[in-house]
Amino acid sequence: SCRLSPSSPARPPTGRLGQGISMAKKKRSGGGGKDKKQKDFQAETKAVTLVVPFNTMQDMAASLARVSAYLEDPTYHGRVASVEKVATLVSSRYAGHNFSLQAYRNALNAIGKLTAAEEKLKSAISAASKAASGAAIYIIAHTKSDAKTLQHEKWHATYHFDEAYRKRVGGIWESVKRTNPSWAKQFETHLSDKYAQHVWVDEFQAIVLNREYECATKTVNLLQSIIPVKEPFQTVTVRM
Repeated sequence: SCRLSPSSPARPPTGRLGQGISMAKKKRSGGGGKDKKQKDFQAETKAVTLVVPFNTMQDMAASLARVSAYLEDPTYHGRVASVEKVATLVSSRYAGHNFSLQAYRNALNAIGKLTAAEEKLKSAISAASKAASGAAIYIIAHTKSDAKTLQHEKWHATYHFDEAYRKRVGGIWESVKRTNPSWAKQFETHLSDKYAQHVWVDEFQAIVLNREYECATKTVNLLQSIIPVKEPFQTVTVRM
């Protein structure tokens, strides 16, 4: 994710593991301790976004650049980049990363032999996924000091989990291409050296909502008007 403009107010962060349990459920649960709370969380949570905070961009790239390159790099999409090429990948400069758990697993399977950093993250995500067993899982990553990118990645999670929102975003993008083709072409050019074409509409909504690219106020307002009242997922922080 590439940021081009000053920060805008972010939506309030969502709770961590266990905070999605309703008060009624807590009152009914009585004892049972940690196991009972975990079962309650699993029963009530259908969608989970795993948030992976890294200390530095370098650490994040070492763990995820090859994964994101395989999934959405305009050059390497569907191909495996060697470890030696990590520093040259556009995904090594991503301020954040986002993909479903299944896409992550597909990328790891394609990559095959993993580096120590990639293995460490795989283990952490595996543990967090088991804790959220039964839920649909999406993964986002950012550096700890970068709250703006975290919000950008949450827009991707919303786009992934909320089908109605996703369809409305698609309709807005088609309308923009019809009514303002010069801007749409300029924006596509901006995206083309960073992302494969299949993620452009997803990037459109995340970038515009996060005020990272100059856009008509009407388009911003349209996107803001379709944001779900409540984020369609729980967030769980992955501990490394």
